[in-house]
Amino acid sequence: MSVRSTIGRSTLAGAAAGREAAAKLQAGAATLEHPWVLDFADMELVTASAFREAVLPIVRWAAQDGQPCLVANLNEVSREEALLAASTSEVVLLFCSLNDGAIAGAYAQGPLDAKLSLTLELTLRLGEADARAISEVSGENTVITAWNNRLVALTRMGLLTERKVGKTKFYSPAVKGMSYGK
Repeated sequence: MSVRSTIGRSTLAGAAAGREAAAKLQAGAATLEHPWVLDFADMELVTASAFREAVLPIVRWAAQDGQPCLVANLNEVSREEALLAASTSEVVLLFCSLNDGAIAGAYAQGPLDAKLSLTLELTLRLGEADARAISEVSGENTVITAWNNRLVALTRMGLLTERKVGKTKFYSPAVKGMSYGK
């Protein structure tokens, strides 16, 4: 979804403007297929307060369904503002480039505690894993249930997806080829 086309402007500054844009973006997001991609191409500036009000609710909404919401083509200044908003709200963002509808260079960035960070990094390295595989690769003496709880938490953040085979749940990156940078 093109953010500029949806909100009808090239800058988004301030909490009030963010709240105004939120309704338009949420209406547009409701019609998107997964993964949701918010394309910021041609946006000159998005401030932290506007991002907090307009975009973070959509990221959380997608994550509640265990789905990713990617932020595409955000310029460097707006990306820094987005990360400021995300860090104060304890949200991890998925950034990417979007070219002719193709997602490229997806990476997650934002605050994760050390245990969730390790779990995400191990899952990204393995590509797909269950809690037992993560436990074995970690080399830590941690019960499988703890690893499973972390995998579930990362799924609820929209960073991983799960698929069930029998009684076992397998987890993989929300976007193929994604990485994590703190």
